[in-house]
Amino acid sequence: RTFTMRFDLDGLDVFFPFPRLYREQYLYMKSLKQALDSNGHCLLEMPTGTGKTACLLSLITSYQYAHPERGKLIYCTRTVPEMDSVMEELVTVLDFRARCLSGNNPEEAQAQQSPQQP
Repeated sequence: RTFTMRFDLDGLDVFFPFPRLYREQYLYMKSLKQALDSNGHCLLEMPTGTGKTACLLSLITSYQYAHPERGKLIYCTRTVPEMDSVMEELVTVLDFRARCLSGNNPEEAQAQQSPQQP
């Protein structure tokens, strides 16, 4: 059985389709949300393999869902294979959100406690 996360991040309902959220991922999403809230710019860096894409897409799509007036997400990559990978991740994130909101598979979609804050 696979459990995934739905949690509150400073008042934002975040849909994160994976069973564990690491401290670095939490801080990454928190910084990104602060930049979005302030209409500012943000430059975030994390090492390869730390879940940057999942964090970014989870936070941005959750933010867009809560604030539809904010506009579109434009995501750029250098190569087509990179974009294909991002699109696969986006499908995972959006499918999880749809399951949460539809009430299907309530065990998996059940909101969990906020991750431990640093």
